[in-house]
Amino acid sequence: MDAIGARGAAISISHEATRTEKRSLARGLAIFTTYSVLYAATLVDALAPFPLAINIAAAIANGLMIAMLFIVGHDACHGAFVPGRLWNKWLARLSYIPVVHSVSLWRVAHNGNHHGRTNLKGVDPVWAPMSPAEYAAASPARRWLERVYRSAFGPVIYYHLGIWLPLMIAPTWPQARVQWKRHMPDTLFVVATFAATLAGIAWLGTALAPERPLWLVMTLGWVVPFAVWSYFAGITVYLNHTHPDIAWFDDEKQWSAYNGSVLGTAHVRIPVDIFPLYTDVMAHPAHHANPSIPVYALPGAQADLKGRVGTADTREYTLTLGTYRRIVAACKLFDFERRCWTDFSGVPTTPPLFVRDPDVPLPRIGAPG
Repeated sequence: MDAIGARGAAISISHEATRTEKRSLARGLAIFTTYSVLYAATLVDALAPFPLAINIAAAIANGLMIAMLFIVGHDACHGAFVPGRLWNKWLARLSYIPVVHSVSLWRVAHNGNHHGRTNLKGVDPVWAPMSPAEYAAASPARRWLERVYRSAFGPVIYYHLGIWLPLMIAPTWPQARVQWKRHMPDTLFVVATFAATLAGIAWLGTALAPERPLWLVMTLGWVVPFAVWSYFAGITVYLNHTHPDIAWFDDEKQWSAYNGSVLGTAHVRIPVDIFPLYTDVMAHPAHHANPSIPVYALPGAQADLKGRVGTADTREYTLTLGTYRRIVAACKLFDFERRCWTDFSGVPTTPPLFVRDPDVPLPRIGAPG
């Protein structure tokens, strides 16, 4: 797995070096500043001596602003958000303070493993489905947890237990331990800024509403926003790579960059464009085809990709409550031999899924215009 992950990191790095002409420092800084100010404003509103209903609404909004900052950090970790390595490095670190993520660990797990071998079980660590045989052999507790993960409200639990705690704070997982000294500066930065964030929320909440107990201050200022952002993150990645038309692989000989990045990735259209940055990032196949394209250029790049691969190889849909329920109902386990999704009893919920020959190359797209 480490060798495969290293090859995946090399693939990701080669993508990052391809195109830069659409990156804009002014636009990137404007986006980062806007969501940073909105993050601070919604945090103050969540802690201020307003009626509790207003505080809760502000706490939810604060979680959404954290999610927007995460998108900035995600792009900057790819070196794609603005021109310049140093700008991207520090925008990533600053944007990742509210999400409590290590930039260097994210680059290994996300840039290397997830992008290097998208939808290849055993390498891609995000939302990899269990097979019916794995599920049958698992303990009752593990089967119960998988049922929780694959439920409508499971993404918030999944992101905490499957991504954040085991992968994003300290280099304790096998692949990260190999170079733990390289990851320690970011880990120390994460721990220090996390402690400072909690202390700052406690101080601000006590100063604004001294009559409130500390547990309520921390619930409004951190617990609710972090839960909202985690659900946002978990469900976003779930929708990007889980769908009745999307296949997963457990054999690298059958996997290919085309099958993972084009056929294995969905463009999720958002019906109400409240947050343009989120709408842009959901043009996800273009991001996988070339992670160096900045998030604000992805819609045009997605149109370019669709023109190159055709509608038959385009996985796209408009997100509705009914669509989400259909995806959750169908995508419980994945039968890698029959190449179809199944329910928890192993009964197929989809026909065998179409994939391309592994020799089909990944289209090289650049920032349009």
